[in-house]
Amino acid sequence: MGKVPMRNSENYWTRLKGRRFGRRRFLVAGGVTAAGAAAILAGCGDDDEAAPAATAAATAAATKAAATQAAATQAAAATAAATAAATAAPTEPPVNKRGGTLRLHKGTEGSGFDPGMYHLDNTEITHWTFTQPLAYQPTKGTFSMDGMTSFEQADEMTLIWKVRPGMTFHNGDPVTAEDVAYSWTRLGEIYDLTGGTHVSRPGFAYWDNVEAIDNDTVVEHWKKPSAGAPIHRSRHYYSFINKAVAEAKGNNTGDYIDIQSAPDGVGSGPYRIAEANAEGTRLTRWADYWKHTPADDGFVEDGPYIDEIVTRIIPDKEAVRAAFEAGDMDVYAAIDGLMLEEFEGNPRVNIQEVPSGGNSFLGMDGTKLFDTRARQALQKGFNYPAFIASIRAGDGMFQAPVSTLLGGFQQLSQADLQKWYTYDPAEARKLWEAAAPEIGEKLHIRASSSSPLQTDISNFVGQTYKESLGLDPEITITDVGTWASAALVRPEKDWELLMYGDGLAGGTTGLPEDSSLIHFDPRGYGLNAFNHHADPDAHPVISEQATELAGMLDAQQAETDMEARAALLTEIQTWILDRHWCNAALPVPTKSYYGFGSRLRDFGADNWLNFYAHRRESMWLDQA
Repeated sequence: MGKVPMRNSENYWTRLKGRRFGRRRFLVAGGVTAAGAAAILAGCGDDDEAAPAATAAATAAATKAAATQAAATQAAAATAAATAAATAAPTEPPVNKRGGTLRLHKGTEGSGFDPGMYHLDNTEITHWTFTQPLAYQPTKGTFSMDGMTSFEQADEMTLIWKVRPGMTFHNGDPVTAEDVAYSWTRLGEIYDLTGGTHVSRPGFAYWDNVEAIDNDTVVEHWKKPSAGAPIHRSRHYYSFINKAVAEAKGNNTGDYIDIQSAPDGVGSGPYRIAEANAEGTRLTRWADYWKHTPADDGFVEDGPYIDEIVTRIIPDKEAVRAAFEAGDMDVYAAIDGLMLEEFEGNPRVNIQEVPSGGNSFLGMDGTKLFDTRARQALQKGFNYPAFIASIRAGDGMFQAPVSTLLGGFQQLSQADLQKWYTYDPAEARKLWEAAAPEIGEKLHIRASSSSPLQTDISNFVGQTYKESLGLDPEITITDVGTWASAALVRPEKDWELLMYGDGLAGGTTGLPEDSSLIHFDPRGYGLNAFNHHADPDAHPVISEQATELAGMLDAQQAETDMEARAALLTEIQTWILDRHWCNAALPVPTKSYYGFGSRLRDFGADNWLNFYAHRRESMWLDQA
């Protein structure tokens, strides 16, 4: 099997996982520990690069040969793995682990159940009703294999997957490599149909094509290298869809509308949708769910243990809290540090401290705020010390364009960030007045009512710019649906600043370009939400800068040496901060807290903040 060219001899993905063993064991045997939501639907850009036909044919031939060899090796590895699993097989869990209803909540009904399209408020449903290739736990740096048994980087442009045998969809149809190839190919087609999805562009834009070369082998052919490809596949967007059911519901593979009701048989996950209406959803355990053999981190051979998952729609945050405190809700999600004392002494409540991964941003409309001086004025005119003292109760830190959870890639210290996050109202006013003829005199701020803290932050933003810039900002606070619609209207927006994120909830997939950095991407959020893009209708200054940034993002994504990639990412972050590009990053808490009901066990608190790791079949409810 050909080796991937690296600057270091050690394999990138092996180092990323923090595991030290041979390349073939990692890639073929599947011996790695196989593991809200942003309310903006991220756009994806097109990639016009094309691979020459001769090269594609040669690559295909090499891939088939590699797949044959991988299959032979996998057979031997599978035998060894099965033997090891039999030896270490878990005993039947105590009877009190079985059964019960996991009670969750969300603020809105959501927009559908198609894993390739929607993200807002239905993440837990797609995770539990569909099967993903694998799961990645960023706080542990480990993979867990779900719908796949192995993956192999055959060469720089070819990634080979082995589909787990024995899986079936909810209607009894077998899950095949053809279903997987269909599911992934349609992601680009959905984008072409809708003009934008929440699927991260870096996750599939480098594909040439995806094909099934036999019943259980899926091959990705790429146009260019992608260092984080396996981690991208841990997201629910890459769930397996029953091709036959989806096509029976629509006219083409991109017709996402026809599977929004998640018709029975379209998914193969551990739960089926029993009810879905304006009051919420009810998922029931699927009796014929295939077994995870061998068991892996978060997955169990005889799971899942919980019988059903009920998610109630409760827009009122105070009502959610009351239900949680009364023991009628099992997860409260993120908690403001100021609230901790209020939960003390409640035997129904279990508060867990987790790494801080939340985001809080002021997005800027590039159509209006194209003048760098205006954006710098907003940066220097924000009272960071007062915000940390009042909103964060003195427990806050500066937010960098790359998540602080990604220690290997985040090279900017708090002292470094102080250079950009310094309150200087006099300089801010000079910059704003110099840019004002191009901007106008009014500053409109859009915010959502998704949490009381969002309202507090929005009011602070208005007050700080009133004091530093001499403005009287107009603040519009609406429900999240109305807010999201206002965010996505292009090109004309009725706001200059878009407030989003309270800093409490968030997380990362483990990929730098797919965590905080995605908010600055001119092909994603920057395109759809903020008008910071390279399209012909963009302002020339914005267009030029967007082209430069997109090239830098592509370069870091293709770099497989971790040290070199970290250096590129530091350059990108400096570039963003110097230009105050796209977003004003507000200080976030140094710690996050999640509330769990006292009866919930093995919920993996350190990874709950990661919205792409909700599915944990080993969770159980203490029935004692």
